[in-house]
Amino acid sequence: MINVILTVDVEYDWGAATTDNLQFLTGLYNFLDDTNSRATLFVLGDIAEKVAEFGVSKNVEIASHSMSHANLREASEEELVNEIEGSKNLLEKTFETKVYGFRAPFFTPPDSLWDILKRVGYHYSSSLVAGYFPGRYNNKIESRPFDKEGIKEYPLQSFRFLHFPLGLSFMRLMYPVSKLMVPKKPYMFYYHTTELLRTWPGEEEPLGIRLMYGINRGRRARRLLYSFLEKHAPTKSIRDHLLSY
Repeated sequence: MINVILTVDVEYDWGAATTDNLQFLTGLYNFLDDTNSRATLFVLGDIAEKVAEFGVSKNVEIASHSMSHANLREASEEELVNEIEGSKNLLEKTFETKVYGFRAPFFTPPDSLWDILKRVGYHYSSSLVAGYFPGRYNNKIESRPFDKEGIKEYPLQSFRFLHFPLGLSFMRLMYPVSKLMVPKKPYMFYYHTTELLRTWPGEEEPLGIRLMYGINRGRRARRLLYSFLEKHAPTKSIRDHLLSY
């Protein structure tokens, strides 16, 4: 059996400076305990203290999702240093653990990302999708880890047929058809804790984002998520895979 890598993006609530979505970490931690699973949490540096105050399971790996979730392709060199190196330093100090991995917001990394990651001490990235997202990327790469400029890149897998990112967002959007589109041997899955809120994305979000994240939200989203995870348990973290690679 191939253990699925489980990754979770931990961010602010939709269009707000609140973090009510952290409440759903409890369900994740219980799942990890009950199934002897592990996961990688990609945490924003800006909310590191709030996540630490909420509590962190022994079964999770802490990795960086940048400092503020800015689009790194639009960032200056100084801003990139803060988003990438600054977040790493802050997370390591807050959680008292080594941070090995990084995921670029929106899966839209700048060309210089991997060089910077290597220079400041990261070991891996999960910043690409082996698939398609309208208006963001169309990456024709394989769904497996590969070396990129001295960094191990763990691209997110895509659904079969339409090649959208394999995660809860499109699983909810295309449900129930999405059940037929999950790869027979998925290697990585991701979701945002904020997707589990009942809150609908605000008017400040593009229509496509409001549609994608607004459908099958709340309790139904949680039901879809754990149905998938229980089927593929035990899961593992990216760090687990890296150590055994």
